[in-house]
Amino acid sequence: MKKLSVRYRRWLKHRIEYTAWRRLSASVRQARRRVRPLADVWTGEDFIKVRVRGEPLAVPKILCLDQNTAETLKFLDRLRRRLLWGSSKNDVKWLNNENGAPWVGTYLDFSQIEYISASVALILAAEYERAVEATKIPPPVINIHEWQQSVFDRFFELGFFSIVRLSRIEEGGHVVSNQDRMTLRFLSGSDASEAEAADLRLLELAEFIDPDHELPASIAVPINTALSEAMVNVRMHAYPSWHHFQFRPVNRWWLTGTADRTTRTLTISIYDQGASIPITYDRLAKPAGIEKFIRDRLDLLMTPKPYASDAVHIESAMRYGNSQSERPNRGKGLPQMQDAIERCGEGRLNVHSRGGRYAYATSTKTVLDTFKHSVGGTLIEWIIRLPQLEPQR
Repeated sequence: MKKLSVRYRRWLKHRIEYTAWRRLSASVRQARRRVRPLADVWTGEDFIKVRVRGEPLAVPKILCLDQNTAETLKFLDRLRRRLLWGSSKNDVKWLNNENGAPWVGTYLDFSQIEYISASVALILAAEYERAVEATKIPPPVINIHEWQQSVFDRFFELGFFSIVRLSRIEEGGHVVSNQDRMTLRFLSGSDASEAEAADLRLLELAEFIDPDHELPASIAVPINTALSEAMVNVRMHAYPSWHHFQFRPVNRWWLTGTADRTTRTLTISIYDQGASIPITYDRLAKPAGIEKFIRDRLDLLMTPKPYASDAVHIESAMRYGNSQSERPNRGKGLPQMQDAIERCGEGRLNVHSRGGRYAYATSTKTVLDTFKHSVGGTLIEWIIRLPQLEPQR
């Protein structure tokens, strides 16, 4: 018997399936046809109706690096890949078109989000802004009317739609404030002048809590210095020319912050898509004592995780900074932020860099973690509670 070719076998399979389909009644065939739902897409100028050919992709209900770390990092990694897939092409289109009818294959369903932290919203803004820089077209948002009101309000208050060019309406000044609370909208920049302007905005938050400058110099100076050094470090060290980036960076930083007079709490989030602390710190010329500290800590971990050493490198940067000496807390940058917390007596410092996390708090022990997915750069969350001053008699 003559052996059937691969092409002929495929044809026979197709004919059998087609014949079986034709034998079904018209009503059954109609029921089995996929009903493609319509979605409302906001393009930055208007809403348009589009067909959705696939199922919406699930999004975690809680997007927070404190409450739902692993799932949030996994989502951010997925978002990053979706936004940057094919971004090197010159004809990227977020919406497809068939016979004049726009359609999308699928989309991330933000209506499932019940809570999103300011820091995660900041990372989303950074990823969307990078996609805009790469494609010159803002990625659309879908079914925005179905988002939770609290989620939409957070994005709007922080200026998300403006920074990713999905709104031509200026959402206000650089801050939103009432009697007890001031929120700094998302800021983004790359050069020294933008960093200096951001530094002034951060100091404005501190002055909102302490308008009369009653804090003693032993507290006020370390806070101001830590804020300034944090911006300098991002600008000077985040994007080294020697590093090969998995995703093309735009060499920018992003930040936001909140000042609460009621609790006297200052919260700052700074994010960059740079090489990350584990990469850049590993390249520094370090004395033998620091190298031994890193080796000993890695021996204690004994974990096969892909980013196993990341948290240890962050911890070393926290202990020694970018100093070339072995004396703890002598380098500029992250150690100064922790020192400011210790001087105030209450606060937290979370540093996510690549797959590692360093979590310091005055009330608990320092915690080191590593995760399967990268945060896509470095995120610094600085929460500091300014001491309540005794009234002068």
